[in-house]
Amino acid sequence: MTAVIDLAKPGPVSPRKSVASGYVERAELVLALPDHKPLASLGLHPDPLQQLATALSGVRTEDGERADVVLDLLPVPERRLARRRRRLLAAARRRGPSAYGERLTGPLGGTGLMASMSAAWTGGRTSGSGRGDRLPRMTDVRDGIGKFEPSAGPVFAVQLLLRTRAAHPQAARARMNQLLAVFAATSGENYLKPRRPRSRRAITSFDRRFRSGEFRPRRRQWMTVPELCGFLKPPTRSCTASSVVRSGGVVPPAPANLPVYTGQRDLVPLGAVTYPDGRERIGAARVKDLLFALVLGKSGHGKTEEALVQAIALAHNGYGVWFLDPHGEAWARAKPYLAHPHVASRLWEINLAEADEDQLVVSWNPLSMERRRASDVQKVVRAVTEGIAAAQDWGDHAPRARTILARAAQALALLNLKAVADGHPENQTTLFQIRTWLVDEEWREALLPHLPTSAREYWEKTFPRVAADAVPTVTYAIDRLDTSPALQAFFGNPISGYDVREAMDTSQVVFVCPSGSEADALVACLLIHDLHRAGLSRQDTPRDRRATFWAWIDELTALDASSKGFLAAICEQLRKYEVRLTGMTQMALRLSAVTRQALLQNRSLLATCAADHDEADFVARRWNGQVSPETITALPKYHYIMSLNLDGQPTSPFRVRGLPVEEVFAHYDNPGGIDDLDRAIDTNMRRRRLGDILKGLENLNDAVLAHHTGRGPGPASASGPTSVVD
Repeated sequence: MTAVIDLAKPGPVSPRKSVASGYVERAELVLALPDHKPLASLGLHPDPLQQLATALSGVRTEDGERADVVLDLLPVPERRLARRRRRLLAAARRRGPSAYGERLTGPLGGTGLMASMSAAWTGGRTSGSGRGDRLPRMTDVRDGIGKFEPSAGPVFAVQLLLRTRAAHPQAARARMNQLLAVFAATSGENYLKPRRPRSRRAITSFDRRFRSGEFRPRRRQWMTVPELCGFLKPPTRSCTASSVVRSGGVVPPAPANLPVYTGQRDLVPLGAVTYPDGRERIGAARVKDLLFALVLGKSGHGKTEEALVQAIALAHNGYGVWFLDPHGEAWARAKPYLAHPHVASRLWEINLAEADEDQLVVSWNPLSMERRRASDVQKVVRAVTEGIAAAQDWGDHAPRARTILARAAQALALLNLKAVADGHPENQTTLFQIRTWLVDEEWREALLPHLPTSAREYWEKTFPRVAADAVPTVTYAIDRLDTSPALQAFFGNPISGYDVREAMDTSQVVFVCPSGSEADALVACLLIHDLHRAGLSRQDTPRDRRATFWAWIDELTALDASSKGFLAAICEQLRKYEVRLTGMTQMALRLSAVTRQALLQNRSLLATCAADHDEADFVARRWNGQVSPETITALPKYHYIMSLNLDGQPTSPFRVRGLPVEEVFAHYDNPGGIDDLDRAIDTNMRRRRLGDILKGLENLNDAVLAHHTGRGPGPASASGPTSVVD
């Protein structure tokens, strides 16, 4: 076995000292005393490699300097070792017993080895000896054979060569002295002495052995494992030199039965994994095993990129995808890889950052009753009420506001049901009419007769007695939406182009990019709650006809604050309805307790890239000590440790190297197809010009009033929702 510690690029070195090749220093380290006397046994604290790494860290490779330590080992056969022990014992017998290094004389001096061995069984006495006469202790025998006693373990023949090179002779000599100082720490009963080749023949022999590994030490150099292990083990964490390449800590190997991804429909790619044969392949999880996932770690370390790889893979394999991308960066990266006809026909984009009047945008009316029945009114009311209440963090502190909002949503949903039944869905109310309903008394009074008696009684008898300060609490949420033209267009069109239930049932690919405005929390909350509602509504579909639908939510911590309980409810309730969820966040400890517990309890995959120590400790505890927090904190960029369910059983954590989209799906890259993709999205989502939607919203109050009452615009109803003042 040969161990080489090298800090330079390999290259031929002439045995002569010259300016062209640099000045070379050579030394062979040999035992100064008989080899049965041991060197010092070096422990782990301090790490023996600390001094060596420090010495090598100063080598300037860019200037042609080099420092090499070559340690060749050959195991000594047991028969040779036994013969060596017999010779050492014979020599000890001739010397006689000794104590503390001094030879003992007297009648016992000539008793011989057999008497010494017998004394071990008789307590140190022999037959015929006088009172008090005792044979030498067994330690005298051990002193005779030294470190080669049978309990010492394997013994190796050693050849230890040092060589340094530099442009100046003093520099080469200084590097050599640094290496010699490192091995001086092994001095104990024995020590290592340098032998420098002087003649041309000796230099040639040294370099031949150095290059080829020829084993021909100057003389017998036998060493035991305790003498050698300090230099043969990897550096420990006690070795703090900057020149040490770290392994990244101990992590269990990847499962041998981990599937390899080559595009199969029933697999989800994870990243590059080193398999037991040493080869790196794209590892994968099985679709049937992957339900809910939590991906943690620092910003910029590849969490979103990993999610994109998975979303693109599943989209091309025909699955439904819903990707909530708060910043819009993921959508921009994914777009060229989805610009293909078999995906474009299923692609939906909701980009709320666009505010140009000529921009084509999609709309969503949470109060719409298209393709719904009277029994669905309650579901619509609950979705709107819980979404807005959670986004405003009302909790149990605003019961009046919650009641008013629910009653207003109920009234408008009933009016919308009637408008759809009349064949005029374009005259449905939107979220903005909630504010009109509450603050415009004449508009409300004109529409009340068209509501059922049970719904009308609240507004005629109870609402007038409600304190005036409860209404602004409700309208505040609508006021926030009204600050962005993009949000006005998204929520202000009576006819929806977005329906997440339809996306689930028809395997659409949906990318949602909020606007970045202060109303993001409200928008995300409404969308997430709608995802939960749509998943629950699939109970009307037979189990074998529910298409699997995959959802990813980036920046989970920020969205969790505005979606109280909905994320947890998705993890707890939607598995049976074939809705899968992956959450990505930098800090699991900042998630609400209910969301964090639901994700961890139901997770099929847990992954982390590099994280702060507190976060790393939190994740490491989920793996029962198989990975240390220090290993997680030291992960390189775009590297993960993850565990998952495989064939119904949880795996041990293993390493994964994240792969960029362009490396996995280079064959899908089609930037030239983006224009065609945009046109396909316009058709898929019935997108309209933003300016036209805003113009229609200004007149929507009058259109609703006219449809239900037959009245034209009046003084009380001429103003659209943007001009109503609380």
